[in-house]
Amino acid sequence: MKTENRFLYALKFIACLFVITIHAPFGGALGDIVLSISRFAVPFFFAVSGRFLLLLRDGSVVTETEAIRERVKKSLFKLMKMTAVVYLIHLCFSLVFNLMQKMTFHEWLTMKFNPFEARVFFMFNSGRFIYDGSYVFDHMWYLFALIYVYLLIIIFAPVLRKWYRGLIAILLFFLYFGELLQTYYPIRPFDISISTWYVLRNWLFVGMPFVLLGILFGDFASAHKNDMGSFLIPSMIAIAAGIILSFIEFKIFGAKEVYLGSLVIVTALLFLSEPAAHFGGILSDLGKRASSNAYFYHVLIIAVLDIMSQNGIIPLYTMRQKPLIVMAICTLVFGIIPLFIEKRRTINE
Repeated sequence: MKTENRFLYALKFIACLFVITIHAPFGGALGDIVLSISRFAVPFFFAVSGRFLLLLRDGSVVTETEAIRERVKKSLFKLMKMTAVVYLIHLCFSLVFNLMQKMTFHEWLTMKFNPFEARVFFMFNSGRFIYDGSYVFDHMWYLFALIYVYLLIIIFAPVLRKWYRGLIAILLFFLYFGELLQTYYPIRPFDISISTWYVLRNWLFVGMPFVLLGILFGDFASAHKNDMGSFLIPSMIAIAAGIILSFIEFKIFGAKEVYLGSLVIVTALLFLSEPAAHFGGILSDLGKRASSNAYFYHVLIIAVLDIMSQNGIIPLYTMRQKPLIVMAICTLVFGIIPLFIEKRRTINE
């Protein structure tokens, strides 16, 4: 029976902290460095989802069409239940916030749900369907993009392993080609500027290729399980190279959704996670318990902190303090407290 990969849990926790720095940046030179590195985080989450999507408990992979569909359907059902809960909590927060801002229920409803926002949501997994001025980040796009990807894998299960290598290459090519267009020739597909973040950062150009990358790596790791230890040092070197490359790209092209360096980091982390599977320590425990909820709800924590500071309830904080405060709250609320409760329950039993 395959044991848990504790190192991946630790990596998920670290990636979640980097996501927080995207929405609560440090600012200054430190902020530039962290922001350039942080762009690996969400593609990494997609890749990890793909890594275990078709993996059996004994470490082998699912290959038959109906078995693939059955397994992905189970994952899709769990994902949809989780998405519904997360979405409803954010929706309620938005409603309460906007009603307190003297917006009527009808104004709120028409602001969030209208034909234009529906088009943006269903095409790009973004828009006011999933964010507004109450919390200004559309981070839930990840969940809806993953739903799209799972649905497409179910539909195209018979040709999944015939097509996935080619699809990864094609979709990543268009992602990075699109980012070049953003910089040098900003076209307007669907009458929306390609420079708009969600035109490239969506289910098609980020979600699909990185989930497929995870599936591809899962197949590779299963076939070469006895040789993965040889990737330890090369993976660490590749991670360092990816970090440097990401910062160079940031300085040359400015802020982008996914850098080539991000792709290098994600791939290297997958390879590193196999020989280091049993390492992680407290970060593994925090990652297992905190990473998902910290990702889902950190924007609400940011919004509440901003409201409280703007109204004098708590002291104002600097840009460098803000991400650290949000990280600390997320770690405490979603990681340390649940871990403490779990250990107390175990002792009492």
